[in-house]
Formats: sequence, C-alpha cells, structure tokens
Amino acid sequence: MSSEKAITDLMNLYCRSIDSGDFKTFARLFANAKWIAEGKVPPPESMNNIILYEDGTPRTKHVITNLTLTIDEAAGTASSHCYVTVYQQTPDFPLQAIFAGDYVDAFARGADGWAFSKREIRNSLIGNMQAHLKVPSLTIPGAKP
Repeated sequence: MSSEKAITDLMNLYCRSIDSGDFKTFARLFANAKWIAEGKVPPPESMNNIILYEDGTPRTKHVITNLTLTIDEAAGTASSHCYVTVYQQTPDFPLQAIFAGDYVDAFARGADGWAFSKREIRNSLIGNMQAHLKVPSLTIPGAKP
C-alpha cells in the first residue's frame, strides 16, 4: 500500500471511529499522538464529552475535503492539511452543519506502518453543538454551551 493511501485511510478511520461511536479505535489512533484544539490539549474528561444516542453513535458525519498531503519517505514523516465539516441530525435536531474547521496533521512511520503523531484543529467555525457535546468548551475552546 502506498504511503498516501495509508495516511488517507488513517484520516478516514478517524472520521468513521467518531461517527460510529468507536472510541476504542479513536483512542488507539491517538495513543502516541497529540490531539490539540485551537492551541489547547483537551483534558482527559473530554473523552466522555460526546453525547451518544440509542444507536450508540453521536449521529454525526465528519467530512474532510481539500486535502494537501506532503510525505517525506526517507524520513518516515508526513504532514497534511484539510478542511473538516461536521454534520449532525438527531430525532429532535434537524440535519445541519455544527462545525467547520481545519485539520493540520503530522504522521510518523513506524514498524507497524503510518500513525498520527499530531492532530491540530484550527480556525473553528462553531455552530449549534448542543446535541453533540455535553460541555462544548471542554473539547473545543471557544465553543458556547
């Protein structure tokens, strides 16, 4: 598998893990990586901040676009930038974009292949997150309750 495909697959797995409520995979993706939102590392309790519904999911769809990927094969490092838009719909919350921003990522290649070394969320445009996060500002600094 090419490095480009392996890294793109990681980025997509991040989205699927959140949208499916698979937080074990999310935790595995960032076991050896930093996760930063607007310049701050969210506290550990932010892992329990997402509202889950009867189907076990947060009823979201994370969509990443405008991907730029730079890979240094010799060094075993890579970086990327993309836009992210998060949509949500629940029985009581009509379909809408609740978040838009940038993912600025760093990756490292190890014995098991490519992995995240950092995900930074920047330039957040924050919509109505009342149906997504129990305390929005806990996960995304500047988000309103």
